[in-house]
Amino acid sequence: MIRKALFATAALAAAAGAQAAPLFVDGFDGENGNITALNYGSFAHFTVGDGTVDLIGTPNGYGIVCAGGAGACVDLDGSTGNAGALTSTPLALTAGSYTLSFDLSGNQRGGSDDTVEVSVGDLFATSIAVAPGDPFQTYSFTFDVLADAIASIVFQNLGNDNIGAILDNVALDTNADAVPEPGMLGLLGLGLLGVGLARRRKA
Repeated sequence: MIRKALFATAALAAAAGAQAAPLFVDGFDGENGNITALNYGSFAHFTVGDGTVDLIGTPNGYGIVCAGGAGACVDLDGSTGNAGALTSTPLALTAGSYTLSFDLSGNQRGGSDDTVEVSVGDLFATSIAVAPGDPFQTYSFTFDVLADAIASIVFQNLGNDNIGAILDNVALDTNADAVPEPGMLGLLGLGLLGVGLARRRKA
């Protein structure tokens, strides 16, 4: 019985080592053939509302380098003086733990400081301030979903000067190791039962 307990513990440890599973990934690479397009609205996995954003390709005439130095990225304050809300396609989320990550930099052309509001439906929200010239930084946030939900990832630049923060490499991962799988819970039950029986025998 003690062996069963040890086996259950080992199985749970293996489950805890499981990596997160990607639910949504978009680095904007390939959009419009990686050719810059101002006030772009034809994203494969995002829509633009309440204003505009610019697709920045590689190379471009603005001196902007996307994360990784290639592909495409997004200037969250388009060229209409009205920053848009970049909203992902709706995502079906089951109860569990999730990690949202993305790369964000200040605008490499200058301009003023920018604040970007980031949300996943009403399940998670934060705001990030970046200064002009700030290099790309990878941001990562973990949050829990208590019940099944449909939600979109939203990035909203609060500036309106046509020079916004630069976004790249958006990903939402499920944290499969946050909650033991049903089989693992069964093994844990067997282990605890074995420990209890072993103690009773000793008594």
